[in-house]
Amino acid sequence: MTFKQTHISTFFLLLTNIGWANLTLANNEKCGNSKEAQLLSTLIKTHPNQQRSQINCNRKLNEIALIKAGYIIENQDIWHNAGHMAPNQLLRHHGFKLPKTYPLFGNQVEALAGGEESAEQVFADFLNSTPHKKLLLGEDAFFKTQDQIGVAFLKNLNTEHEYYWVVIIADEKNQNINQDPIIDVEPPVISKKKRRRGREIKEKMYRQKVKGRLN
Repeated sequence: MTFKQTHISTFFLLLTNIGWANLTLANNEKCGNSKEAQLLSTLIKTHPNQQRSQINCNRKLNEIALIKAGYIIENQDIWHNAGHMAPNQLLRHHGFKLPKTYPLFGNQVEALAGGEESAEQVFADFLNSTPHKKLLLGEDAFFKTQDQIGVAFLKNLNTEHEYYWVVIIADEKNQNINQDPIIDVEPPVISKKKRRRGREIKEKMYRQKVKGRLN
Protein backbone atom coordinates (compact mmCIF):
# COMPACT_ATOMS: atom_id res chain seq x y z
CA MET A 1 0.00 0.00 0.00
CA THR A 2 1.39 3.39 -0.95
CA PHE A 3 1.78 6.39 1.37
CA LYS A 4 -1.13 8.13 -0.38
CA GLN A 5 -3.39 5.08 -0.08
CA THR A 6 -2.54 4.78 3.61
CA HIS A 7 -3.66 8.36 4.25
CA ILE A 8 -6.86 7.88 2.26
CA SER A 9 -7.65 4.75 4.27
CA THR A 10 -6.98 6.60 7.53
CA PHE A 11 -9.30 9.44 6.40
CA PHE A 12 -12.17 7.07 5.66
CA LEU A 13 -11.60 5.27 8.97
CA LEU A 14 -11.92 8.62 10.74
CA LEU A 15 -15.19 9.33 8.93
CA THR A 16 -16.49 5.91 9.95
CA ASN A 17 -15.62 6.50 13.59
CA ILE A 18 -17.28 9.92 13.87
CA GLY A 19 -20.15 9.03 11.55
CA TRP A 20 -21.09 10.53 8.17
CA ALA A 21 -24.38 11.79 9.60
CA ASN A 22 -22.65 13.70 12.42
CA LEU A 23 -20.23 15.33 9.99
CA THR A 24 -23.08 16.48 7.75
CA LEU A 25 -25.07 17.77 10.72
CA ALA A 26 -22.14 19.79 11.98
CA ASN A 27 -21.70 21.46 8.58
CA ASN A 28 -25.41 22.25 8.29
CA GLU A 29 -25.52 23.79 11.77
CA LYS A 30 -22.79 26.34 11.10
CA CYS A 31 -25.05 29.19 10.04
CA GLY A 32 -23.98 32.68 11.04
CA ASN A 33 -21.03 35.05 11.25
CA SER A 34 -19.78 33.75 14.62
CA LYS A 35 -20.04 30.84 17.03
CA GLU A 36 -22.73 32.74 18.96
CA ALA A 37 -24.81 33.25 15.81
CA GLN A 38 -24.29 29.62 14.83
CA LEU A 39 -25.50 28.46 18.23
CA LEU A 40 -28.65 30.58 17.99
CA SER A 41 -29.32 29.14 14.53
CA THR A 42 -28.94 25.63 15.91
CA LEU A 43 -31.29 26.37 18.81
CA ILE A 44 -33.92 27.62 16.36
CA LYS A 45 -33.60 24.69 13.96
CA THR A 46 -33.52 21.95 16.61
CA HIS A 47 -36.17 23.22 19.03
CA PRO A 48 -38.66 20.41 19.77
CA ASN A 49 -41.57 22.65 18.76
CA GLN A 50 -40.02 23.70 15.45
CA GLN A 51 -42.81 23.24 12.88
CA ARG A 52 -40.67 23.28 9.77
CA SER A 53 -39.37 19.94 8.55
CA GLN A 54 -36.18 21.60 7.31
CA ILE A 55 -34.46 24.99 7.54
CA ASN A 56 -31.51 25.67 5.26
CA CYS A 57 -28.70 28.11 5.91
CA ASN A 58 -28.72 30.83 3.26
CA ARG A 59 -25.45 32.68 2.62
CA LYS A 60 -27.16 35.82 1.34
CA LEU A 61 -29.45 35.99 4.38
CA ASN A 62 -26.38 35.65 6.61
CA GLU A 63 -24.80 38.59 4.78
CA ILE A 64 -27.97 40.70 5.06
CA ALA A 65 -28.33 39.87 8.77
CA LEU A 66 -24.78 41.10 9.33
CA ILE A 67 -25.48 44.27 7.35
CA LYS A 68 -28.56 44.89 9.52
CA ALA A 69 -26.57 44.36 12.73
CA GLY A 70 -24.10 46.96 11.47
CA TYR A 71 -26.91 49.45 10.83
CA ILE A 72 -28.23 48.91 14.36
CA ILE A 73 -24.85 49.63 15.94
CA GLU A 74 -24.29 52.62 13.66
CA ASN A 75 -27.69 54.10 14.55
CA GLN A 76 -27.38 53.09 18.22
CA ASP A 77 -31.02 52.02 18.14
CA ILE A 78 -32.51 48.53 17.91
CA TRP A 79 -35.47 48.82 15.58
CA HIS A 80 -36.65 47.12 12.41
CA ASN A 81 -36.21 50.13 10.12
CA ALA A 82 -32.55 50.69 10.99
CA GLY A 83 -30.71 51.56 7.82
CA HIS A 84 -33.70 53.55 6.54
CA MET A 85 -35.30 50.40 5.08
CA ALA A 86 -38.02 48.05 6.30
CA PRO A 87 -36.90 44.40 6.63
CA ASN A 88 -38.67 43.16 3.48
CA GLN A 89 -37.28 46.13 1.58
CA LEU A 90 -33.76 45.44 2.88
CA LEU A 91 -33.82 41.84 1.62
CA ARG A 92 -34.91 42.89 -1.86
CA HIS A 93 -32.36 45.71 -1.93
CA HIS A 94 -29.57 43.21 -1.35
CA GLY A 95 -30.77 40.71 -3.93
CA PHE A 96 -32.91 38.24 -2.01
CA LYS A 97 -35.95 37.62 -4.20
CA LEU A 98 -38.89 37.75 -1.82
CA PRO A 99 -42.21 36.87 -3.53
CA LYS A 100 -44.07 39.89 -4.89
CA THR A 101 -46.90 39.19 -2.45
CA TYR A 102 -44.72 40.34 0.46
CA PRO A 103 -45.46 44.02 1.20
CA LEU A 104 -42.52 46.29 0.43
CA PHE A 105 -42.48 48.11 3.77
CA GLY A 106 -43.53 45.17 5.93
CA ASN A 107 -41.69 42.72 8.14
CA GLN A 108 -42.50 39.05 7.75
CA VAL A 109 -38.87 37.97 8.00
CA GLU A 110 -36.88 39.51 10.86
CA ALA A 111 -36.32 39.18 14.61
CA LEU A 112 -34.00 41.54 16.50
CA ALA A 113 -32.67 41.60 20.06
CA GLY A 114 -30.06 43.39 22.11
CA GLY A 115 -28.38 43.40 25.48
CA GLU A 116 -28.13 39.63 26.02
CA GLU A 117 -24.71 38.02 25.76
CA SER A 118 -25.70 34.34 25.37
CA ALA A 119 -27.59 32.70 22.52
CA GLU A 120 -29.61 30.65 25.01
CA GLN A 121 -30.89 33.71 26.82
CA VAL A 122 -31.72 35.71 23.71
CA PHE A 123 -33.59 32.71 22.31
CA ALA A 124 -35.58 32.48 25.56
CA ASP A 125 -36.43 36.19 25.20
CA PHE A 126 -37.64 35.59 21.63
CA LEU A 127 -39.83 32.69 22.75
CA ASN A 128 -41.46 34.93 25.37
CA SER A 129 -42.71 37.16 22.54
CA THR A 130 -45.61 35.56 20.66
CA PRO A 131 -44.93 37.24 17.26
CA HIS A 132 -41.23 36.35 17.38
CA LYS A 133 -42.01 32.81 18.51
CA LYS A 134 -44.36 32.32 15.55
CA LEU A 135 -41.68 33.49 13.12
CA LEU A 136 -38.79 31.48 14.58
CA LEU A 137 -40.69 28.22 15.12
CA GLY A 138 -43.00 28.46 12.09
CA GLU A 139 -46.13 28.30 14.23
CA ASP A 140 -48.22 30.11 11.64
CA ALA A 141 -49.13 28.55 8.28
CA PHE A 142 -47.46 31.45 6.50
CA PHE A 143 -44.23 31.40 8.50
CA LYS A 144 -44.02 27.63 8.26
CA THR A 145 -43.33 27.87 4.52
CA GLN A 146 -40.19 29.96 5.14
CA ASP A 147 -37.26 27.53 5.01
CA GLN A 148 -34.17 29.76 4.65
CA ILE A 149 -32.29 31.28 7.61
CA GLY A 150 -29.50 33.75 8.26
CA VAL A 151 -28.19 34.88 11.66
CA ALA A 152 -25.77 37.56 12.81
CA PHE A 153 -24.27 38.50 16.17
CA LEU A 154 -22.13 41.59 16.84
CA LYS A 155 -20.53 42.79 20.05
CA ASN A 156 -19.43 46.33 20.81
CA LEU A 157 -18.83 47.00 24.49
CA ASN A 158 -18.57 50.73 23.84
CA THR A 159 -22.24 50.95 22.84
CA GLU A 160 -25.38 51.08 24.94
CA HIS A 161 -26.63 47.52 24.56
CA GLU A 162 -23.26 45.90 23.83
CA TYR A 163 -24.65 42.69 22.24
CA TYR A 164 -26.76 42.69 19.06
CA TRP A 165 -28.67 39.82 17.39
CA VAL A 166 -30.38 39.58 14.00
CA VAL A 167 -32.33 36.57 12.73
CA ILE A 168 -33.83 36.49 9.23
CA ILE A 169 -36.08 33.65 8.10
CA ALA A 170 -37.55 33.90 4.59
CA ASP A 171 -38.10 32.12 1.29
CA GLU A 172 -38.33 32.92 -2.39
CA LYS A 173 -41.33 30.71 -3.22
CA ASN A 174 -44.60 32.19 -4.44
CA GLN A 175 -47.53 31.23 -2.23
CA ASN A 176 -51.19 32.03 -1.74
CA ILE A 177 -51.31 31.99 2.06
CA ASN A 178 -52.87 35.09 3.59
CA GLN A 179 -50.00 37.23 4.87
CA ASP A 180 -51.60 38.83 7.89
CA PRO A 181 -48.79 38.14 10.37
CA ILE A 182 -46.39 41.06 10.53
CA ILE A 183 -43.59 41.30 13.07
CA ASP A 184 -44.14 44.90 14.14
CA VAL A 185 -43.40 44.71 17.86
CA GLU A 186 -40.57 46.12 19.94
CA PRO A 187 -37.53 43.82 19.87
CA PRO A 188 -36.55 42.29 23.23
CA VAL A 189 -33.84 44.59 24.58
CA ILE A 190 -31.96 44.50 27.89
CA SER A 191 -30.53 47.94 28.61
CA LYS A 192 -26.94 48.08 29.79
CA LYS A 193 -26.55 51.82 30.25
CA LYS A 194 -28.89 54.72 31.00
CA ARG A 195 -30.02 56.81 28.09
CA ARG A 196 -29.93 60.56 28.39
CA ARG A 197 -33.28 62.31 28.12
CA GLY A 198 -32.11 64.55 25.25
CA ARG A 199 -31.00 61.52 23.25
CA GLU A 200 -34.36 59.82 23.79
CA ILE A 201 -36.18 62.86 22.39
CA LYS A 202 -33.80 63.05 19.41
CA GLU A 203 -34.28 59.34 18.60
CA LYS A 204 -38.07 59.65 18.89
CA MET A 205 -38.10 62.55 16.42
CA TYR A 206 -35.83 60.59 14.06
CA ARG A 207 -38.14 57.56 14.18
CA GLN A 208 -41.17 59.71 13.38
CA LYS A 209 -39.33 61.32 10.46
CA VAL A 210 -38.29 57.99 8.93
CA LYS A 211 -41.72 56.46 9.54
CA GLY A 212 -43.28 59.38 7.67
CA ARG A 213 -40.98 58.69 4.70
CA LEU A 214 -41.84 54.99 4.66
CA ASN A 215 -45.57 55.72 4.77
